[in-house]
Amino acid sequence: MILDLPSTPTTADPVIVPGLLSGLGITPRRVPAWITDPDLIASIQAGLVEIDDEFYGTT
Repeated sequence: MILDLPSTPTTADPVIVPGLLSGLGITPRRVPAWITDPDLIASIQAGLVEIDDEFYGTT
């Protein structure tokens, strides 16, 4: 269904919140680069651990 949507220009604002896409399992969950423990990375990717945006260093 989502793959059937028309593409948008790369300069367009996102219309779907990235957190929604990862929550639905459509895109992988982001893991901050400073996290190196493989077990913690796996837990984040599985959705067992939520990382606040402030810890990504982009806000």
